[in-house]
Amino acid sequence: MKVYKFGGASIKSTELIQNSAAIISNDSHQKLIVVISAMGKTTNALEKIAEAYYENRKEDALKLFEQVKQSHLAIVKYLLVVNWKAAEDQLRDFFTEIEWMLHDKPVRSYDYYYDQIVCCGELFSTCIVSHYLAEQKVKVKWIDVRDIVRTDNNFRDAAVDFIFTSAKISEEIAPLFNEYDVIITQGFIGATDENESTSLGREGSDYSAAIFANILNAD
Repeated sequence: MKVYKFGGASIKSTELIQNSAAIISNDSHQKLIVVISAMGKTTNALEKIAEAYYENRKEDALKLFEQVKQSHLAIVKYLLVVNWKAAEDQLRDFFTEIEWMLHDKPVRSYDYYYDQIVCCGELFSTCIVSHYLAEQKVKVKWIDVRDIVRTDNNFRDAAVDFIFTSAKISEEIAPLFNEYDVIITQGFIGATDENESTSLGREGSDYSAAIFANILNAD
């Protein structure tokens, strides 16, 4: 078993997603956990949305988010042939998570809202990559890492609860390899015991990959 990590620059276009998927597909016989970051400049774009929202510039936030939405939907349109509808439906569910928030007024800390908004970038990217791999006949399973990596509520620099997380990875992730060759999940993010999204701070995606590798004794 191996753990692969793909940063945002390696999946920022349809061509690069295809290249990354080819690497994954060619090595899938080894059983892979693939940790993926948000695409390209998505994190920066979501940060601007979080700032606009927290400054009560709702219309600016919604307009900026529409740009993020359309860029991801365009990639789905050009990348996928068979699975485009399933990918689009999943993306729209994620979009709704943010849009509901953007229509409310902020009543908590900026760091809290930062994590609820910015963490979705990894959900968008892994959704698209996993559907593309499935279209390429790879036995792939998409996992929401927020169900696996438990953290405290120190938003933007959360500490991992390794006892809970280790048990989840061992009990829920490892058995999936009996059926699937590739597990796709997100780097950088986790969740509290109240299911609030958190981020793991700088180099969080590398940290996420290291957590999986350590617990599963993978390379």
